[in-house]
Amino acid sequence: MFLAVDIGNSAVKGGVFDGATLEQVFSVASAAEATWPEALAPHLSDVSVDGVGIASVVPATTEAVTAALEARTDATPVHVRPAMPLPFRLDYETPDTLGMDRLAAAAAGWTQHGRRADPARSVVVVDAGTAVTGEVVHRDGVYRGGVIAAGPALVRQALRGGTAQLPDVDLELPDDPVGRSTQSAIQSGIMWGLVDLVRGMTERLANRLPDSPVLVLTGGWSALLADHLEAVDAVSPHLVLEGVHTLTADDDIGSM
Repeated sequence: MFLAVDIGNSAVKGGVFDGATLEQVFSVASAAEATWPEALAPHLSDVSVDGVGIASVVPATTEAVTAALEARTDATPVHVRPAMPLPFRLDYETPDTLGMDRLAAAAAGWTQHGRRADPARSVVVVDAGTAVTGEVVHRDGVYRGGVIAAGPALVRQALRGGTAQLPDVDLELPDDPVGRSTQSAIQSGIMWGLVDLVRGMTERLANRLPDSPVLVLTGGWSALLADHLEAVDAVSPHLVLEGVHTLTADDDIGSM
């Protein structure tokens, strides 16, 4: 079995692969970081892992999780990095600052949806979670870059921390965008704002490409977005884990 790990700001997510098939997914809240061996053990107790791949955007957590996995699996983790063999060419001015989750999502989106098309199609991957990111892969097999914005939880945090009287709210999409109370007005601004952000963002990114790109959604808000956006081609909740697997478990990726 192969274990793909996505170390994010809110949680550490894991995916257990049998060959190319994702068999099991788990998530551990980042608050557990002080006891990573204990936190990860229940999810790996019945799994024989012979390979590990990691994409991390939290350097402080990477070392502890890596050590815990090395002790638990006896495998040497392979870390996603821009200098490794990739399924596309990087056209990014600062590859050392590129988030590894973004790289993994773009790799999976391209290999699963863009490169396999006949003819090949450009891909836009939107990962909507703590942050909302958009990745652009040109149909010629070139990663062009993308966008980074705040997700709903970060917007709520900014409103709560930057104002004197605005209340905290649940992150729920109101039926009516016209808020009839302060609470529903904030919910509308955050949640309908998310929908409109992604709609406008993907249209703007698509206009920079020579063809109509495949639009792939992932992340915790992907299902909500899919219900309210047009022209969504695929919803892949575990796309980052699949990208980690693609980049670190496959021996013949090649730079294409």
